[in-house]
Amino acid sequence: MHGHRRLRFGWIALVLVLGTGVASAQYNVPAQATGRSESLVLASSGSDDQVIARGDAPLKLGYEMGASLDFLTRDRAAGAAEYKFTDVVFFRVHGLLAVGTKTELFGGVDLLPKQPSFTDELVWQGALVGVRRSLSDKYGLYLRGRGGPELDRQGYWAMGEAAAQAKIHLAERALYWDSTLGVTYTQLFPDQGRDLTWQTELLAETGIAIRDRRGFFAMWFNFTFHFPLAAMPAPGDPDPETGLVLDPQTRVGVALGALVGVTKSLDFFLETSILDRGDLQDPTTTLPILSGGFDQTRFLFGFNKRFGARRR
Repeated sequence: MHGHRRLRFGWIALVLVLGTGVASAQYNVPAQATGRSESLVLASSGSDDQVIARGDAPLKLGYEMGASLDFLTRDRAAGAAEYKFTDVVFFRVHGLLAVGTKTELFGGVDLLPKQPSFTDELVWQGALVGVRRSLSDKYGLYLRGRGGPELDRQGYWAMGEAAAQAKIHLAERALYWDSTLGVTYTQLFPDQGRDLTWQTELLAETGIAIRDRRGFFAMWFNFTFHFPLAAMPAPGDPDPETGLVLDPQTRVGVALGALVGVTKSLDFFLETSILDRGDLQDPTTTLPILSGGFDQTRFLFGFNKRFGARRR
């Protein structure tokens, strides 16, 4: 009963975080590197149609679906095995619903079809849901939540993230400077130990995206910073049952990606990234989460397919 109460509280906490306030369904691909939703007002001129206006279309729906393979690697450390390329592979399925030109609802699921023989992680590795709202051509807000199992099936975790985005056009429809500022809240629900095991961080991200005017090729390069604000149990107040302590450190991530448009509605993308979180030799600085809980390098290969009003 105690474990079920913690699990129910976890989902309630996740819903509350989402209700209070990567901003796109593609997990990693920046919104400006792929398609968008828009309403086109057409006027016929002989045999050709001409675009005479663009505007919001509150009831105009656009869809986007995709999938990717995400390869995770990590270095060897005391008490932690090395993960080589193809040792750990995530399969991701994601979708996006664009309502008009300003609102996007997105979600996705992570599965684990490949893992080392010496681990026994759940095949289901997490889910994501969120919403993004454009305030103008330059500014927007997003809210998203994620959740999944802890390492070694020792419990569950939930994460909420809220942030504001600023996109500056350095060259019209070709070069963008994209920055994000927000907060993240991560809570663990271990089978043993404290009910309230959590940490919160300040999120700051900045990067450059280059896209050709027709949108058939794009590249992006960005840096992500997380600055710890608070955590529990703190170093001076360990969990009396397990001795668990959370001591998050400032972390920096780097990502480099590219997208190629095969058709007007189909894109293939790849990204390599280095995710930083603590030191494997000091478990208090990491989290018991396979995806993003410790220092790791990722290689992502996937595609996006657009439908309806979702266009390049």
